[in-house]
Amino acid sequence: MPRYVIRSMLLTDTAQVAAIERQVEYHPWSERQFQGSLEAGQRCTVIVDGEQVIGFCILQPVLDEANLLLMAIDPKFQGQGCGSALLEESLALLGDGCVMAFLEVRGSNTPAISLYQKVGFHQMGIRKNYYPADRAVFASGKEDAVLMALTRGNPFA
Repeated sequence: MPRYVIRSMLLTDTAQVAAIERQVEYHPWSERQFQGSLEAGQRCTVIVDGEQVIGFCILQPVLDEANLLLMAIDPKFQGQGCGSALLEESLALLGDGCVMAFLEVRGSNTPAISLYQKVGFHQMGIRKNYYPADRAVFASGKEDAVLMALTRGNPFA
């Protein structure tokens, strides 16, 4: 993993970020949506290999909490520790003032669920029929979301 660098996302990264998103999501965000996240001040980080963006993480801070809106690693780089390194560093960049982080993940995305658990997230519920899905796989055209949370530091301090 030492050849990779984790840094803040730039507007010039959004085309590469959107290309990764199209590879991994059934219902992907557009490049304009990624630009909007940057403009809105969301905490957007990327992991790069030289000049190539190989993954991204978008966190939305809200007071002393954060929502993980989106995260993905280019399939060619999955399974190499890039996802956990990116998520851990992205969370660390939020600082000590962020005591809780939340996320939703497709129930079928077991590699992502495993990654989130490795970083310390725990399942706290299910949101039924949350994600648009391929009707060939999910007859309803919807897939459940697994709701997860991470406690950071001492939220009662």
